[in-house]
Amino acid sequence: MSRTEADRKKNAPQIAAIKSQISNAKFVDGFGSIGGEEFFSYLNLSDGLRRSGGDEWTKWHAQITDRILKLQNDDGTWAGHHCITGRVAVTSAAILNLMVDRDPLRNAHK
Repeated sequence: MSRTEADRKKNAPQIAAIKSQISNAKFVDGFGSIGGEEFFSYLNLSDGLRRSGGDEWTKWHAQITDRILKLQNDDGTWAGHHCITGRVAVTSAAILNLMVDRDPLRNAHK
């Protein structure tokens, strides 16, 4: 997602395409089992949608928070199930996703 108003206008078609796909379950599911790269994709989407705000952000954050919490392992970590991404990296991405709305630097710039 774009950081400036000029970039948002320039990238409007791409932003609209991404926003339209976040309601598509297959897009969000990663077309199969959940690997580490899905957690990082979720983080990128969460970060961008947080900056753009609106209904898409609100819906996405609730949906992805619920999804990530359901994927947590019994020991408190998260792990990808079909890739080489390690448990530490995936857990970090999961936690960052869960906290993206609490970023003090972003909140200070509102």
